[in-house]
Amino acid sequence: MKKVLVAGAALLLAGGIASTASAAAVEPGVKITGDARARLVYRDSFDFGQKGESEATNLDHRIRFNVVGTAAGGAYVKSRIRVADTYANDFDTDLGERASLGGDNIWVDVAVLGVPFNDQFTTEVGKYRVTYGPGATSTNFFYDDVSLAGLRGIVKTDTVEFNPFVEWMDEAQASAIGEDKREDNDEMRFGGHLKAKVNEDWTIGGMLGYQMDDRIEKEELVDGLTYNEQNDGLFASVYTKGKSGAMGFQAELGYTESNLNGFNNWREDDNGDGKDNIGSEDDGIGGYIMPSYTMDALTLALNVGFTQDGFLPDRAFGFIMIGTEEPISAVKVGDTGDWMWGGLVAMYQVSESLKLTGNLAYVSVDAWDKGGGPLTSTPALDDAMEISGKLQYTISKGADFYWLAGYLAPSFEDDEVEDDG
Repeated sequence: MKKVLVAGAALLLAGGIASTASAAAVEPGVKITGDARARLVYRDSFDFGQKGESEATNLDHRIRFNVVGTAAGGAYVKSRIRVADTYANDFDTDLGERASLGGDNIWVDVAVLGVPFNDQFTTEVGKYRVTYGPGATSTNFFYDDVSLAGLRGIVKTDTVEFNPFVEWMDEAQASAIGEDKREDNDEMRFGGHLKAKVNEDWTIGGMLGYQMDDRIEKEELVDGLTYNEQNDGLFASVYTKGKSGAMGFQAELGYTESNLNGFNNWREDDNGDGKDNIGSEDDGIGGYIMPSYTMDALTLALNVGFTQDGFLPDRAFGFIMIGTEEPISAVKVGDTGDWMWGGLVAMYQVSESLKLTGNLAYVSVDAWDKGGGPLTSTPALDDAMEISGKLQYTISKGADFYWLAGYLAPSFEDDEVEDDG
């Protein structure tokens, strides 16, 4: 008998601050913008009965500053400074009460130099974040808000954008293995992304890349662990987005060669702990389609998709309980097996300041054999049903309040896991 194992709710508060030192972005000067977030989170039965943790409540928050400096000729620098980015940690102690400054929470996750050669071509070099897909950041299936270090081009015309890139995923000089340092055995990624506007209503795009891994695979005789397991191979995606009258449509298909399955899930692949966090036995593929229909303030969408042979979509993709984008998300799309899902999404704009979203989703999972897929994070699902909703209310310009609630009813391959609920 299936039992309900997971329920949760979340309270989020978001706001923004801004200060500019120049009248317009094209003028020389420095521009500072930012955003802040505080979330109160309640979760129940998220351990699926395995760890004896039935419920938890916590508070997290973050503050981010975006700094852009522009020279007279158009060259620019961008950085993003993160301050007090916490998750269920004790950060109410003053610095003067600490024995050291070792745990302080300020760092930079974007530091990039941009040089425009003309109106159509710009080069960016440094540490940057990219989104290649049909939707806004934090909504895409394959490559969303990915943190990278290297160089990329931005080639633009009125209807086409092309982004060639060369990026360093793991620098040999930081390796614990002497041969890697001496031979400069890097792990690198290169390829290109193309996006074209067919007409005013339709956009198509895609990316093709290859990741090479020259690091030496080494068996550590002391603990029996294998270090630097190879994470190389092809990856690719194609996507489209458009509308025709009241109908809308969005779709994406992604492919990763076996050694790269899970490479887009914020997992470290330096393998210093001997774990192979990325890759699986077979080449992975996954995709989705999402037709929609809008009637005045109401939009109805149907999200239908699949993952196969170890493919994992980007962490941004999913619903609320099924996904990883929200603090109350419980299961990762594509985790533990081959997935097929279908979900109805209803969005209603009640007023200029109030928007409601509801989800009703079902997923069926064909669980992998042990070792058949990338590193997993939850017990193997058999299926799951989600009912969830989100309320977004604009308090004032630049400040929004969110309330999310979700209910997940899963069943598992292992009957003991389900019975422990």
